[in-house]
Amino acid sequence: MGKAEKYFEAYIERIRPAFEGMDRETAHAVASALLGFKFGLYGNAVTRADTALELLSTGKAPEALSVAMRVLRTRAANLKATIVVSADLPVFFPDDREYLALDLPADLVEDPQSYTLDNALLLLYAVGLIASPDDEQALDEHRGFPLQILNSYRKALDL
Repeated sequence: MGKAEKYFEAYIERIRPAFEGMDRETAHAVASALLGFKFGLYGNAVTRADTALELLSTGKAPEALSVAMRVLRTRAANLKATIVVSADLPVFFPDDREYLALDLPADLVEDPQSYTLDNALLLLYAVGLIASPDDEQALDEHRGFPLQILNSYRKALDL
């Protein structure tokens, strides 16, 4: 197991208590939005993100998950509209930091928009893995996706 994989496993275990009790419908909506985004099905990702956000608004999940879903929704909508750079991504609040995989000092963040998107994608992937048994196989098949994101921060994370 490589350093990025160990880092990701530790991250999943760190946030597991906050998300393992999530209802399956919400968790499936989260995983579906993420997978739609990953496959470039941006319209589908927007629709699934809207469903997830509606379900999250009635639940007890940490607000960081809703922020992550809004980030994904915004980026998917921009990509669908062929907007290359998303300058209008929602931002995570200081209270959300405990749920993020990447918590780097500002001087190590080269591109704040990409950093926000990467944190959102990592959180959504981890929550899908933790709380949606229906999507576990699909997520496992694309395990390289979060590891690729983490590897892009290899130097900053000392991986």
